[in-house]
Amino acid sequence: MKTFKIILFSLFLFLLSSTLYNCGDGDEDPGKNSMDIFLMNPESPSTLKFDDFVVITYNYNIVSEDGARMWIIPYTDGDESPEYLYSSSKVYTGSGTREVGISIKSGDNPITVDQIKVTMVDPDQTETYIERFETVDYTFEN
Repeated sequence: MKTFKIILFSLFLFLLSSTLYNCGDGDEDPGKNSMDIFLMNPESPSTLKFDDFVVITYNYNIVSEDGARMWIIPYTDGDESPEYLYSSSKVYTGSGTREVGISIKSGDNPITVDQIKVTMVDPDQTETYIERFETVDYTFEN
């Protein structure tokens, strides 16, 4: 009887661990808006010249039938970076991959981008679906 309980308990643990493993398999939830960055080129930390771009590649999933607009904006010390450049957004629908760029166009002194703001909004820009900050370290200079 004791052997049977051990086997049954082992089977339970196996099934539980298998279920938990499959829950975290990284597949996108089709019922949720998302913007997941998977590549930044160059990688952070980096030093770039003014007007050089950091190219950011991300996967997105948009659940609204009307679609959404998406931006990534550079931030310095808690505010939008001075003289920043970024990729504008048309209205996107469904799921896909997008490549965008951010840069600093000029400055008297080096400017460090220490965060990027990741944003997804409805087409009219009245409702925010996603807004989060991610830490980066890019210094732009002459």
